[in-house]
Amino acid sequence: MRRINLYITSIILLTVIRTNANPIISSINDNGKTKFKVEVKNSIGEPQTKIFLKITGRSEVYKVDSCGIINFEYEIPKNYKRTANIYLNEDTKNPEKTFTLDEENTVLNFCIDTKEDILRFKQENSTFNIEGIVTTEDGEPITGATVSIQGTGRYATTDEIGLFSIDADFNHYIIIRADGMENISMTVSPFLMNQKDAYPIVMRKKSGEKIYSSVETMPEYPGGMKYFKRYIDRNLKYPEEAKRNKIEGVIVMQFVVEKNGDITSPKVVRRLEASLDSVAMNLIKGMPRWTPASDHGVKVRCKYSVPIAFKIPVPKPVVIENNPIKEIAGDSLITLNDSTILRPDTLIQDSIINDSIIKNKLLSDSTIIANDSIGSDSIISTKLPDKEETTIGNTTKVKKRNAFVRFFRWLFGIKDKEEKKDEEIKENKEIKKLPQQNSTEIENKDKIGIEQKEEL
Repeated sequence: MRRINLYITSIILLTVIRTNANPIISSINDNGKTKFKVEVKNSIGEPQTKIFLKITGRSEVYKVDSCGIINFEYEIPKNYKRTANIYLNEDTKNPEKTFTLDEENTVLNFCIDTKEDILRFKQENSTFNIEGIVTTEDGEPITGATVSIQGTGRYATTDEIGLFSIDADFNHYIIIRADGMENISMTVSPFLMNQKDAYPIVMRKKSGEKIYSSVETMPEYPGGMKYFKRYIDRNLKYPEEAKRNKIEGVIVMQFVVEKNGDITSPKVVRRLEASLDSVAMNLIKGMPRWTPASDHGVKVRCKYSVPIAFKIPVPKPVVIENNPIKEIAGDSLITLNDSTILRPDTLIQDSIINDSIIKNKLLSDSTIIANDSIGSDSIISTKLPDKEETTIGNTTKVKKRNAFVRFFRWLFGIKDKEEKKDEEIKENKEIKKLPQQNSTEIENKDKIGIEQKEEL
């Protein structure tokens, strides 16, 4: 009887031990390795298949299946801990997620988005409901903190335990503000990494000695950047050696605008050449006080960067006023602009001028020619019989013709309108005289006939 009771008791004890040891036995094989299961999805719950896993210090690569699951086995050392890294196929150097291998936590879930996923979410303007809890460095919840989605108008406030919930997206930053605390700007990705729990956010108190790089109201040069550029243009003195060597470029200067607007801690962020760097440094040191930065109405120290361009000035072209030059050649008025090029007249060297016929004709017109040249306008003429009259209104203007013009008009038989009218008038008078003569002859004949009849 005792043997039977002992046997039953031993069976019960073995059953209890096996029940409690099942998780450990299932995760540890006979070879001492632990089985791990890692499931990875993107922000909208799709399996992430563009990843792989590596253990720090090991060369083995564990690939993901079509369901976004990585199964692997590894013997965990007892003296130290091993970490595993999940990489995207597009970036094999920087891990997207790192975790410690632990025998008690063999099933893990992660959310990882590729660049293609993020681009798609931005194009589709996909929104995700996120949760966070805001606390101080001491762990105390911050009530009434403002959580806003920049540029959308969406915002939420934290409750009594510092919890908030809001719809966010990949196109806009999440800004968290609280009185007396430093502002926090972040993307939606950290919230999506672990969607099961609220993402913890720790805010720090503002310090008067802290130098900000981004605040609500950035510092400004007195009058704005337009006057800053004017200040640079007026005070920039280009080194002669750099000008001779034709050194040009842009220098980036960085400095701190204090609460009272003073400029401190100037330094060259992007260098160009030693002499030009020195000129840029002197320009920044000689600036007047700026309008200081402010954050929620509180003046703060702020870091600021400005580019200073060095370009060799090009001399401006000399502008000559377009004053027309007037010259009188003979009886004509010639207007010459700056672009007019004078060329010698071909008539100057014409051999016709030496023709005896021309000379005789000119002499018959009682014209004296001295050093005849059209180009030099040296024609000196006496009283010219040939004149041209033009009537303008009630006044009559008489123009004297040039000797050459008169000669060619005589040579080709060209006559003025007045001469033609005079000839026509003479012809008409002659025609009118003819019928009168005929009538007188007829009358005479009639008288002679009548006298002869009377005699008979």
